[in-house]
Amino acid sequence: MSIKNNSTAQEILNLIGDEAFTRLCMVFGGTRLPIADSERSRQRLGVVVGEILAEKIIHHYRGEALDIPKLSSLEVAKRRQAIINDLAGGMSTKTAAIKYDMTQRSIRMIVNDHIEHTE
Repeated sequence: MSIKNNSTAQEILNLIGDEAFTRLCMVFGGTRLPIADSERSRQRLGVVVGEILAEKIIHHYRGEALDIPKLSSLEVAKRRQAIINDLAGGMSTKTAAIKYDMTQRSIRMIVNDHIEHTE
């Protein structure tokens, strides 16, 4: 299972929180992380996200291998979502372009991509 997929990444983010998810990406970003119901998995995850959150991850994803995104791709996804949220809240593309130091065309491309993937 790939958590590069935004919905799965959001699922894990919701499960363990932003701080723990960021640490997970900092440590394992760009790798495939097998999730097993084993002491080794508990230790490996526990060091990064803490024992309680490690148990949550193991409970939800036991037996799967997660492709952990690099932090840079996580930051891009967060920025894209922030842009979508700002525009949904009534912000103009011009204002968003200024806020995110992007062109209006880039903002429109993000919106169009978002629309294509939600239909």
